[in-house]
Amino acid sequence: MAGRIRQEDIEAVRERTDILKLVGGYLTLKKAGHDSFVGICPFHQEKTPSLSVSPTKGVYHCFGCGAGGDAIRFLREIESLDFVEAVERLAGDAGIALRYEGESPADRRAASRRQALYDANDRAAELYRRTLAEAREGAEARAYLESRGIDGEAATTFGVGYAPMYADFLLRRLSPRFSPELLVEAGLAVRDAGGTIRDRFRGRITFPVHDLSGHAVGLGARQLPREDAGASGPKYLNSPETPVYRKGEMLYNLNRAKPAVARSGEAFVVEGYTDVIALHQAGVETAVATCGTALSEGHFRLLSRFARRAVLSFDSDEAGARAAERAYAFHERFDLDAVVLVLPEGQDPADFVRAHGGDAFRELAGGAVPLVEYMVRRTLSAHDASSVEGRSRAVRAALPVVSGLTDPIRREEYAHLLADLVGVSDTSVMLELERAGRSGRVAVRSGEEGGPQAADSGTPARLSPQHRAEREMLKLLVQDAEVYGELADRLREEHFDRAQHRRLFALLRERGTDVRGMVSEEEDERLASALSALAVEATLGEGPSYAAHVHQRLEELLLDRRIDAIRRSLQKLNPVTSPDYEPLFEELIALEGDRRRIRDRSAS
Repeated sequence: MAGRIRQEDIEAVRERTDILKLVGGYLTLKKAGHDSFVGICPFHQEKTPSLSVSPTKGVYHCFGCGAGGDAIRFLREIESLDFVEAVERLAGDAGIALRYEGESPADRRAASRRQALYDANDRAAELYRRTLAEAREGAEARAYLESRGIDGEAATTFGVGYAPMYADFLLRRLSPRFSPELLVEAGLAVRDAGGTIRDRFRGRITFPVHDLSGHAVGLGARQLPREDAGASGPKYLNSPETPVYRKGEMLYNLNRAKPAVARSGEAFVVEGYTDVIALHQAGVETAVATCGTALSEGHFRLLSRFARRAVLSFDSDEAGARAAERAYAFHERFDLDAVVLVLPEGQDPADFVRAHGGDAFRELAGGAVPLVEYMVRRTLSAHDASSVEGRSRAVRAALPVVSGLTDPIRREEYAHLLADLVGVSDTSVMLELERAGRSGRVAVRSGEEGGPQAADSGTPARLSPQHRAEREMLKLLVQDAEVYGELADRLREEHFDRAQHRRLFALLRERGTDVRGMVSEEEDERLASALSALAVEATLGEGPSYAAHVHQRLEELLLDRRIDAIRRSLQKLNPVTSPDYEPLFEELIALEGDRRRIRDRSAS
């Protein structure tokens, strides 16, 4: 177990982290109130915004899945980090030097291993970049990039570099800081069959791949065309999977493009690194590329955090077909409209924008074909629909594309399109659809569109009138300092019937209204989520007068409970022989009088 970070340093990280900026770096947020911003929750699949962020309180909460907490918890969940890693990342961004308690050298080495992999990739990328820009060895690579239309400014922006042919170019220069074994783990070096370690990338133009935080996590490398016999290996060579580099969850350039993608709602997904750079030079700043791997569900999940429309733009119809088939398998799980743009034969996106410009590329993308329509048209293109038999075969071939859709509106509309394209009646396609598709199709489960339902989200719709009033008061205490100062001392735990509400009220009384970090990592995570919900959930009213009304309601409900309890006790006593009957009866009369006065004040 790594040593503990000093609590005052953790509090400093919470205080100095702008949660709105942090969350906004991963998804699009829209203002929804004076201290509330909302967006699509990245922690479950949904199509309507249910995640709310309070910049003043420094917390977030999702009313769909119940996720919530402060900036540290958000980064932990979104990046799959442990607590220490998340604090260290945020501390680095905020310029805070952390101090540790009781940490052994072994603990520290384990905690810093991941950071060492980031550092090794960062330094390798910078070394290759300088070699391209300044060294004699980079002259040929510079000439090649210029021939491809990539100027020096773009190369610098994207950190493009050059790895010379030497087998130990990187090893020798990084050896003072990084061991050969760590460079192998980072994917920058390889061990051959004889046990010798050498550079992975040689004689190649390098393109550093960054995660969303801007850390270099791997490299893509293109072999530099040359006539000598020293060139060997595949045209493109990429870093392998490492602890910090998961290709199926990484998109090249998304770290730079995400603000523009979030603003426009659109992302262009292309095949190559040079395509991305060429589009950027042409003014299309929303291009990303898969990192030498097939388009995956992880890529769609990542894109859906920022974009509403993904334009799949590929060099050829065959490449587009392969990507479309993969995307079709999971596209309905995300609120992301996928369209397919196939460029004129023989052109890739880089060729097209160099010849026609960025505006022409955008105009062409405006006519991109929706993913399902593309799938239907491509399937039909393999069939001759000039005969009755051909039309029947064509419908049966394309029908699985339509029947696989879970949205009944889209399924019906695409059935009509299929009928029009083949030249048959809508009725015949609908009958075939009913006969062929229903038994094998998975229906949308209740609650699926909004994502997994929280086991006990504590939302007012599920609470009794008593518990709704309790929750309303807790929200007012958290969100309004004036209300807290006026009522915190006048409320008692007995005003709160629900056990969790009593615990939350006790925390507020004990620690004040700054909910960031109020519940430590060792305490109940459900309390942390509940606190964040209180900070961002809208109240039914505002100000001291409304709070006084809620307080009055809690007083009345408390009296109701006391009166009911006394009545149950009186029913068990003999009014003639029991000495306890008379005092209890007098207490009952007094409590009913108090309740009547409260109700009279409410009615006035």
